[in-house]
Amino acid sequence: MKQGLLMFAVLLAAVVVGSLLGDFSRTVSSIEWMGKTFEVGIDAFTLNLKIFQVTLGFQIHVCVSEILMIIVGLICYPKLRNALGV
Repeated sequence: MKQGLLMFAVLLAAVVVGSLLGDFSRTVSSIEWMGKTFEVGIDAFTLNLKIFQVTLGFQIHVCVSEILMIIVGLICYPKLRNALGV
């Protein structure tokens, strides 16, 4: 349980820091590639069954710096887990 919460916290921190780095890197010309954003998902569609109507869709916006920070977080997770004794 504690390991799962730690993994969630590490990945959440990695996404937040990666997002901040991506926003910052868009303004710096030498590292603007880190702010490049990719959109993955399914466009919203509507299913109308006369009794009820359902709209479904799924979109994820991911930038390069977020992916890099997630990789760094996954590499650092075992070391952090051992350091905390979890």
